[in-house]
Amino acid sequence: MQFSAVLYPVFKAKRKGTINVNSQTDRSSTTRIVTRSACRRQWSLSAFKQRGGKTFQLRMTPNGKTKWITLGHYPELSLRDARMKSMLTRADILDPKTDVYKPPEIIGMPDLPEKNEAIPLFRDVAKVWFDRKVLGLSNGKHIQQNWNTLKTYVFPQLGALPIDQIKQRHLIAVFDPIWRIKHTTAKRTLGRVEEVFELAKLLEHIEINPASFKRQIAFGRVTIQTRHQPSLDRSRAPDLWQWILKHDVAEDVRQMLMVMLLTGKRTKEVRMVQWIDLELDQLIWTSQREHMKMRRAHRIPICKQLDVIFDNMSLLTGTSDAVFARPKNKLGVIDENCARLEFQKFYPNITEHGMRATFRTWLRKQNCYSQDLMETALSHEKDPMVNAYMRDDLLDERRPTMQNWADYVTGGAMPPRLQDQL
Repeated sequence: MQFSAVLYPVFKAKRKGTINVNSQTDRSSTTRIVTRSACRRQWSLSAFKQRGGKTFQLRMTPNGKTKWITLGHYPELSLRDARMKSMLTRADILDPKTDVYKPPEIIGMPDLPEKNEAIPLFRDVAKVWFDRKVLGLSNGKHIQQNWNTLKTYVFPQLGALPIDQIKQRHLIAVFDPIWRIKHTTAKRTLGRVEEVFELAKLLEHIEINPASFKRQIAFGRVTIQTRHQPSLDRSRAPDLWQWILKHDVAEDVRQMLMVMLLTGKRTKEVRMVQWIDLELDQLIWTSQREHMKMRRAHRIPICKQLDVIFDNMSLLTGTSDAVFARPKNKLGVIDENCARLEFQKFYPNITEHGMRATFRTWLRKQNCYSQDLMETALSHEKDPMVNAYMRDDLLDERRPTMQNWADYVTGGAMPPRLQDQL
């Protein structure tokens, strides 16, 4: 059964008709917003202060039939917890009618259950594993993948079996049909199953982990052809810059595209940058660890062209916390797919990550930059032994490198100043 679900706030108005939206339903003085655009306008809790009680509801459409599920009431249920409860409900992990949702503690892991004589089912142990695993995940998509892959490929055959009765032959029978067709998914799911059994072993329900076996012997060798993200040839980077300058697009998006081309930074790092991350007097941009792939803060030098771009953005969003602020969007910044869709208007199939490959290729072709400098510029994870001894981020050495790349892309010219156009 496939679901399409959206989480909406429901709030009780003091009078009927006090909320002006495109589509609404009035039930006992309760106004429910059902349009996606109206939902985004009313998603901030602060907007509800003068509208009486607030309730979070989840709209689900299984098999084309719409149903509303009440998740809880504010302030007993916060917006963040409502989103998490929505995800768990859609993944069939939690039944809002019978289960009580308890937000995870910020400090400490959930306690392991006491060992008892009853042998738990595989699904029960998997739920305990997931509750502990989710605390270390920050991406909502990854959270759902961890549970949904077990739900799709493992639970139908093994979910209702006592965990001590599952043998290696059972696991091989489950994963063999998809091992070659969906190799990456099967490999990751089997790794999660192995973690579930390892937890059961710690709880003394089993003595041997049946998921610990050599995959190649069980399923045979699988040849995987790695497909890289499409990238732009380095010789066309100046053409892309000129196209961005003339492209018909919102001005804040244009400035963001220029930043991505000049810095080679990941989309999230650019979208989520805050004004407090920028030391414009020192010409240093520090991406905070929560916005980085490797969860490690990363500094880059700000070149002359980039300094002009941030000066332009100060005219557009200088009163906001985020540089590329979009208050009406869910995260308050420009959408994550916006840059990709705009880049693809210049060159089909190109991705934001492909721009990093263009930058890296140009660095290598200069034959004058060290491996450490190139990898640090892209914030790539290095060998653990190298990291243990490499204590400098080479910021001063990277400053002329970033300026040389910017001059190559722009032909040495500065971006147009919005101040001059006022």
